[in-house]
Amino acid sequence: MFCRHRFRHLISRGNQFRGSLNAAEWTLVLLVAVLPAAVGLPLTWNRYQLDVQAQLQSAAGRAVNSVDRVFGQVDRSLREAAPLAGLPCPQARGQLVSLAAFDPYIRSLGLMDGRRLYCTSVLGAQDTVLPFTPSAPQQLIHRQGSGPLYPKRPFLMRTLLTERGQGLVASVELAYFSPLLPWQADDGHSGSLLVLNHKEAVQSTLPGAAEVPASAVLRVIAASQRYPLAVHSWVDAEYLWRGASARLLRALLLLLPVGVVGAVLLLGYLRKRGSVSGEILLALRNQEFLPYYQPVFDACGRRCMGVEVLLRWQHPRQGLAPPDLFIPVAEASGMIIQITRYLMRKVAADMASLPLPERFFVALNLSPSHLQHAQLVEDCQAFLQHFPKAPPRLVLEVTEREPIQVTPQSQQVMAALRRMRVQIAIDDFGTGHSSLAELNRIHADHLKIDRVFVAAIGSDSIANRILEMIIDLAKQLRISMVAEGVETEQQRAYLQQSGVHYLQGYLLARPMPLEQLRDFLWGRRASLAEGQAAS
Repeated sequence: MFCRHRFRHLISRGNQFRGSLNAAEWTLVLLVAVLPAAVGLPLTWNRYQLDVQAQLQSAAGRAVNSVDRVFGQVDRSLREAAPLAGLPCPQARGQLVSLAAFDPYIRSLGLMDGRRLYCTSVLGAQDTVLPFTPSAPQQLIHRQGSGPLYPKRPFLMRTLLTERGQGLVASVELAYFSPLLPWQADDGHSGSLLVLNHKEAVQSTLPGAAEVPASAVLRVIAASQRYPLAVHSWVDAEYLWRGASARLLRALLLLLPVGVVGAVLLLGYLRKRGSVSGEILLALRNQEFLPYYQPVFDACGRRCMGVEVLLRWQHPRQGLAPPDLFIPVAEASGMIIQITRYLMRKVAADMASLPLPERFFVALNLSPSHLQHAQLVEDCQAFLQHFPKAPPRLVLEVTEREPIQVTPQSQQVMAALRRMRVQIAIDDFGTGHSSLAELNRIHADHLKIDRVFVAAIGSDSIANRILEMIIDLAKQLRISMVAEGVETEQQRAYLQQSGVHYLQGYLLARPMPLEQLRDFLWGRRASLAEGQAAS
């Protein structure tokens, strides 16, 4: 008895093939091993950049809000001081000093008439010509300080101009804004700028920086909606790498085991599949595949009309293997065509040594993909050439384990087969991928009824009704029918009465090796001769 579980491991000679993966398979294993890291690390890097960008944007936005609060307070102080515009300095100075003192951001508050600054809260009466001409009701101007009040210290001047050309000016030191700007790094790999009128950098977290450096890889801009000021923040690649290295390392430590596990699983699968494929290849070389022959009878069950060839694998250690354990692997690996060609040569040699009755047929199973190969025509020719006098009828039973693709190539192959009088049968009709359209395009000569429907004879099941439909369809198409799995006399009688042409099953004969088939045919011939003599 063959052990299915042990066969799946193929321990006999599969070791010769395990590990012998081809270059494409090793490449696939390596790809699976590195794929999680190859995909995950860039995603982690991009996620970190997005996080840093969001942090930059948030910090720059908070800095702009702080700038808005500063100048909002300055504007309120200027509006309170607006009634002082045009008053003489002695009369206005006291209130100027009071307003400047209570505003935490104003360094100096002054009165101007046109371009002339004539009074300040710090120095009192003045007669200074301003380096700019007030041209709008409110302006924001950047100046570099000089003199005793602002010795080389930059500041911003906020003006408030009245209709009479007189007004006020408030000075705010830029040094106050430096702590408000984000990303105050002292290593030169990140920083922020306070930009006036979208072009002039008036304050920077990096000394002397007047613009965002070319090395910046991330930069954001947050602009004030009320004042011509904006905060530009940036970081360079080294900053990003230093910050992302720990996150990338954690991701790598997580993703590498995932890739390794996936590669190990794939390697095990490929080795297992490769061992089965290798076993099949070695079995072909050692001629371990054996044809077993199941006789097919007429509807009465008396006369043997032909045989169906069933493949068995005489494994040297695991015993006789049924086809359902290795045929799917052979089809998936593309080796089924090699097996079929081997089997045709083997069967031809066997049949040539037997006393075959007239009009005897030999049915061989065929994968639908084999119909796409012109080599099939040559193989059939070689099969028939083994019988120079009276060759048996060759029937190719196309299985339904995969869809039957009717292509120009397969149509040419089937046309050549018909010219050689090779017949086509649809095996296990109704249980696989075949359809009426394919049945019509293939021009099948025989329709094989699956044992599932034969077993339903005598029952009131759906399978029994399908059987009736299949028989009726075959009659309408004038296609001969072969019923598989006939095991009871009731089934045989029903099928004969229904007009089924050929019967096959354990009731009539089991699959047998060549020597038993020879004895079986000789016995049938002797029995037939005795019957004729008695009559």
